[in-house]
Amino acid sequence: MRRIVMALMMAATPAAAMDYGAGVPGDEVGRLIRAAMEEAGQAVPDFADPARAFPPCGSVPEVLPRQGSWSTAEVRCDGPVWSRAVRTGAVTGGAAMAEPTDDAGEGPMAVVLARSVARGAVLTAEDVTLAPVGTRGPDGIFTDPAEVIGRRTKTALGLGKPVLLRQLEPVWMVARGNPVVLAASAGGLAVSAPAEALDDGALGDVIRVLNKSSGREVKAVVTGRNSVMAQTNMR
Repeated sequence: MRRIVMALMMAATPAAAMDYGAGVPGDEVGRLIRAAMEEAGQAVPDFADPARAFPPCGSVPEVLPRQGSWSTAEVRCDGPVWSRAVRTGAVTGGAAMAEPTDDAGEGPMAVVLARSVARGAVLTAEDVTLAPVGTRGPDGIFTDPAEVIGRRTKTALGLGKPVLLRQLEPVWMVARGNPVVLAASAGGLAVSAPAEALDDGALGDVIRVLNKSSGREVKAVVTGRNSVMAQTNMR
């Protein structure tokens, strides 16, 4: 009798009492998804738990239907921020977003659009999620939402599509019109002067800058955030 009581007490332990600081085990992910589906009144199909643990989370991960459909559950953590998609195969009413076809389930998890965005939009955490893209996924995908959040789109992007490097504006280390430090070296001596960037530039780009001390326009290589190195052999 004592064993039965102890077993019931262990089964009744709330998820919040668990420590996810070392990661969320695959079987615990499956339990969280099934519990969320049952609470939502959704029939729970027989699906496999993730084979590998999900990243650490400072609280109980949130489970939501992806794009309103429980056919894929989205598991999210607020701190540190991450999101993972798990296929359940559930059949729900209403229109659901089409599931990836072919070998999509075998590929890496990539950043995809959680909603359509316009050209020139600055991506936020609500705009993106993670989903498998297949072993023949396009080049230039991202695997971490943090890599795209805050970046501006070059073109309109559609719901469910992977976010690609070529679709985003470059990360400028120097922005046109901003002050920069212009460094130069000659004869073993290094000097610096205040300047203004006349072009946008990523790391390693050659841009035009205006030397504030001399009033001359020179070409320089972007070496860091708001810093450039004058090249004496450039015209």
